[in-house]
Amino acid sequence: MNRDGNAPLHGADGMKKLVWVSILLTLPLLILGTLVTTLKVGMVDPLWPTEPWYLLNDPSRPDSIPFWKEDRTGYLLEHIHRVFGYLVGFAVLIQTIAFGHKSRSMGVWIFGIAAVLVGTVLAMTSIDRTLALSDPIGAVQPGILRAGLGIILAGMGALFVTLVVEYREKGSRRFVMSLGALVFLGVISQGLLGGLRVYLNAVGGTQLACIHGALAQVVFAGIIGLLALITLEKNPPSALPTPKARRGVIIWTHGLLMLCLLQLAWAVWLRHFHHPVAQRLHLFFGCLIPAFIVGIHLKGLQFREIFRWFGPASGMLFILVLFQVLLGIEAWIGKFGTGKPLIEAAVNFGQIGIRTTHTLLGAFVLAGSLVLAMRASFIPLQPSLDPNTPQAGG
Repeated sequence: MNRDGNAPLHGADGMKKLVWVSILLTLPLLILGTLVTTLKVGMVDPLWPTEPWYLLNDPSRPDSIPFWKEDRTGYLLEHIHRVFGYLVGFAVLIQTIAFGHKSRSMGVWIFGIAAVLVGTVLAMTSIDRTLALSDPIGAVQPGILRAGLGIILAGMGALFVTLVVEYREKGSRRFVMSLGALVFLGVISQGLLGGLRVYLNAVGGTQLACIHGALAQVVFAGIIGLLALITLEKNPPSALPTPKARRGVIIWTHGLLMLCLLQLAWAVWLRHFHHPVAQRLHLFFGCLIPAFIVGIHLKGLQFREIFRWFGPASGMLFILVLFQVLLGIEAWIGKFGTGKPLIEAAVNFGQIGIRTTHTLLGAFVLAGSLVLAMRASFIPLQPSLDPNTPQAGG
């Protein structure tokens, strides 16, 4: 990540380990969230917020029945999902603090993170859980909620100030800190959206669940992107000979990223609302995305300098997409092509496995497209030759 002669990224190995921890915790969170949607058990417990240890002292369960003997599968899935949400939030918090280590504005960076965290806790505690069961809107304490949101905005402002200072320094850490801040705010937003999806289910549950599911994949892609950014310095891309060649690679890779984001929009629209337009768009983009991946692979073959960057990655991404398309066909047939009335929740292990795997592969495809787009953005140009230097064969 030294394209512009920037200073090297210190502590990259430690950052990479922290990001790997976040990835390994986010994967089960993503799987559990997908299962919650597949089985339609997101509202199995209408109480929110709940503590990480809620399963141990749930007042609705008699003391004589421990949680590991709970026979409501959906209940366990939902609350274990919430526990992993706390774990991911903590891991991302630690990595975000580490990204600002040795920054010239480290104090402001820490203040911003702390303010966002405190504001989030205040916003969560502004809800009276007991009253929320009978009067969701009236259960909110407006003063505490406004204070929490105000502190969150102040923290976001501090993070923005830190990033402005870092960009003036032109160090390589600025890219990691920028994406790290977006991931941190994304995780916070994801947690609040998940809670509001439960708390305001009667008002806008399906819509909030739709946004919650889409943002989960975006945040996961962002964490994978962080890993790619940190490893750029040890595995830099080769230079391309002309601006036109570099621009062509950027257009193809960024185009693929845009297509994957749109495909995610059609996917959540289809998964939650079953709209026929969403079915058609999802199918069309499912054919268009593999074509773009082939185009990127051909670009890698055209410019041998970058083939090691795009050849293997685009090849694996193409295979991944093919499997996802096959699973998508099976999922569509099982849901819409049976000739029977639509049953939203999966009814057997085959349907659960197909729908869940299809969604998870989509998350990996989106993450892979982001990595390719980021790699393309950091491809340098070969230094121009002095026109007075004699050329070979000239």
